[in-house]
Amino acid sequence: MTKGLELDLPCGVRFEIENLVLDMNGTLSLDGEFLPGVAERLRRLSDILNVFILTADTNQTATKIQEDLGVVIRVLGPGRGDVQKLHFIEELGREKTAAIGNGYNDVLMLREAALGICIIGHEGACKEALMASDAVFRDINDALDLFLNPNRLVATFRR
Repeated sequence: MTKGLELDLPCGVRFEIENLVLDMNGTLSLDGEFLPGVAERLRRLSDILNVFILTADTNQTATKIQEDLGVVIRVLGPGRGDVQKLHFIEELGREKTAAIGNGYNDVLMLREAALGICIIGHEGACKEALMASDAVFRDINDALDLFLNPNRLVATFRR
């Protein structure tokens, strides 16, 4: 694999993550602006993983973000965002994809990704997203740091 992380966790689970799929609003940003520290981490992560941001592009910032950060932005169409997100990780290969989100439209991708992470940030998180996730964090930067410092995942999943 050209980009990716291979992790053997103490709980007996092995992850071979190549892709990181992120929800935009409520996860990475608040009111259309990236939360402090997020852009820098995404730049670093794009050297390690294939990074994708899924958004309805309500604030029309997708093109600028893609150019500035070197990540791939996928603008969702009208209709069921949850199904569109699920189909996207299925196209990538859910067994090699980690997903991060917080809302009801993230539930399917969080449940089906190899590693699903829920963020309880400024907008909170729906209970279904919490229950569909493998791990929960209160801060997006802590979750992104897991992929920059993979031993933190080992500690999270230790039995």
